[in-house]
Amino acid sequence: MRSILAAVDRISACVALMAGLLCGVLVFFVALPLALSSPFPAPKQGAWIIETSSFRVASLSPAQVTLATGSALEPEAPTGPVGLPAVRMNEASADAQPAEGAKAATIASTGSVALPSRRGPAIRDEVDEYLWQVYQRAPAKRDSTGDFTWKDPAAAKRLGMSLQKYVIGGMDPDFREQLYHAGRAMDVAGIRWAMLSAFRDDYRQGLASGLKARRGNSLHGGSVATGGYGHGRAVDVTSAEGNPAPVWRWLDAHGPRFDLHRPLPGADPAHLQPLGAWHKLAHALREARVGNADELRGPRKQLAGSKAKAVGKASL
Repeated sequence: MRSILAAVDRISACVALMAGLLCGVLVFFVALPLALSSPFPAPKQGAWIIETSSFRVASLSPAQVTLATGSALEPEAPTGPVGLPAVRMNEASADAQPAEGAKAATIASTGSVALPSRRGPAIRDEVDEYLWQVYQRAPAKRDSTGDFTWKDPAAAKRLGMSLQKYVIGGMDPDFREQLYHAGRAMDVAGIRWAMLSAFRDDYRQGLASGLKARRGNSLHGGSVATGGYGHGRAVDVTSAEGNPAPVWRWLDAHGPRFDLHRPLPGADPAHLQPLGAWHKLAHALREARVGNADELRGPRKQLAGSKAKAVGKASL
């Protein structure tokens, strides 16, 4: 009997030992990792992947945006679990849509959509249209090297542009502003000036003859000297009436008022370019011109409103 009880005791001890070992294994390999784990996915390679069913993405519907009144946007709040960590956008997606990201940041910081100014293009067109008219005052482009009327159209066609967009739009906006004001002053003085050449890219510069800068180094719009299209800051000026001397004399006397000068009056008398702090002056000239336009626009609107009221009363 004692031997049987001793055997039972040994079996019970072995069972208890095995049960203890099994519990230890379960705690070490199962319970402990679960206790230390996070319920959220871990970041991998700079991006987090979250199932779309976990929460609704905040969105802006067109009906929530009142552009006419500039009212604040009311984005829909996310309905995901509380405490969800901030989710970083995949870096490749952020690089692919910088404009959208900037727009979203603007909306988030201001709570409204900034509408583009409607008068901006009209203000620029005023300058560009005038300079285009001046360019056409001398339809035949000739100098001591001969007739080069065909060169600007050839360069514009090569880029798939209209001639106006090429020769006028290729110049720096601030330089155009200077030319506009100086040109208007010449018109008032009775001097009908014109342009022989305005913007020139590297290809067009290669077609030029006579005294000229190397391709890429021309202030007319060389890729090295200015940065290319939209940055040209030199023109060749002449007269629409044949004798360019009055134009050059006027610019020598009055050009500095507009930060314009002829650096080579002997070797290249037609060449005109900016001088000094011309960007600052151009900004001041633009502000004055836009302000004058606004001042004139007010009385015109009032006059138009008065006429409309008069017409309405007369029709009753």
